[in-house]
Amino acid sequence: MLENSDEIAEGLNILLHMFPNTKIYVGIENNKNDAIDAMNKAVSGINNIEIVALKTKYPQGAEKQLIYAATKREVPSGKLPAHVGCIVQNIATVHAIRNAVVLGKPLTERVITVTGGSIKTPKNLRVKLGTSLKELVQACDGFIVEPAKIISGGPLMGTALFSLDIPAIKGSSGVLCLSQKEWDIAPESNCIRCGKCIDACPMFLIPSKLNSMVLKGDYDSFEANHGVDCIECGCCTFVCPAKRHLTQTCREGKRRVLSKKKK
Repeated sequence: MLENSDEIAEGLNILLHMFPNTKIYVGIENNKNDAIDAMNKAVSGINNIEIVALKTKYPQGAEKQLIYAATKREVPSGKLPAHVGCIVQNIATVHAIRNAVVLGKPLTERVITVTGGSIKTPKNLRVKLGTSLKELVQACDGFIVEPAKIISGGPLMGTALFSLDIPAIKGSSGVLCLSQKEWDIAPESNCIRCGKCIDACPMFLIPSKLNSMVLKGDYDSFEANHGVDCIECGCCTFVCPAKRHLTQTCREGKRRVLSKKKK
């Protein structure tokens, strides 16, 4: 948004032409004042676009949380943003729309963050899709120490990788290479019923209860207790003093429920 604010404003204007009589909210966390100022200046001559300064908290960027923060509309359980008259677009998608319409340029690259305690020179890289993740690490001067864990994405919602010999795709956002010190975690123990996971859940679920249902194989109860609404943000696992694998079991529960529905 700092480097391409005018181009993003063009993309937003294109969206207004695609969806007449709508209003666009651009949500930016309130600790990014430079980005807020740049975007306010870029859209100053365009009607029906509002820059919204959002409270800096995780997971503010999740679809349902972003809609509520900007419009106060609540997306019902099991429903999509369209059910409350909203469409959510990533700012990079808006920029890609502008390039496609104005320049006739398809999406061929994206910015990927390469970081972690094992990386010698962490960087944000503009990468052609299809580039090997190994080449991205080499562009950051390689490893200081051999990583104990490599994650595609962020530390809370990313997925573990067994190898760097895979390509960057349009959904790639980061490569996190953790050292052994960063990766060391305490072993999982029994739930102590503290309720911290309930307080942390942005979807107002009961992660400890869902965890128990999945471990018992009771996927019907998991679905009945809105387990499929879990956004897998990792907040429950992060705050759990017993180090329960709450997000992982919710992910497995969702996979089983959705797989059952496809049969």
